[in-house]
Amino acid sequence: MITEVASAPVAPDMMRVLVPVAQTNRSGGEPAFMVDGPLEGLKVGLRHEGSWRSWMLIVSVWEDLLRADGAIPVVLHTGERVGDEGVRTRAMVEEWAAEVDCAVSGLGTCGSCTSWSVADAVSAEAEGKPAVVAVCSEFEAHARNMATHLNHPDLKVLVLPYPLEARPEAELRAIALEQYPTFLSLIGATV
Repeated sequence: MITEVASAPVAPDMMRVLVPVAQTNRSGGEPAFMVDGPLEGLKVGLRHEGSWRSWMLIVSVWEDLLRADGAIPVVLHTGERVGDEGVRTRAMVEEWAAEVDCAVSGLGTCGSCTSWSVADAVSAEAEGKPAVVAVCSEFEAHARNMATHLNHPDLKVLVLPYPLEARPEAELRAIALEQYPTFLSLIGATV
């Protein structure tokens, strides 16, 4: 969006000075971003913490789908969040967020997992990258509250069924296939 600086009429032989203005989201927090174009050639970040078999399976299915659609999956397996390993994990997340073109972080299926998933998605948004946090329905409100607390109230949230972890592999694969187009829509990517 461009706005004019001068408010007085400008003579025809004078140049107008235009200043770009960052658009904030509808909620007044940090801006949310969209790919707004083709998926092909994009580095798509997929973040998991290695705790939830269900999410690791969905990430695996999405890796294959992304490759088939011409994207480059970049999977991040985060570590602990405290002490020296916490420092290493934070550095890994920041490096990943800077490297990818868009990202999904998950899985929010408990309180702390939801909090860290949101925080890592916000790390990508802070780099100007479209990001989604994947959470189970039971933790949707917590994810939205956490995103608002981090000044990213319009962070995109992909809501998966709850409970997810106890479902059989075939059902998880079906959920992954069903939710993939929703993920692409949330980041604004076309195939």
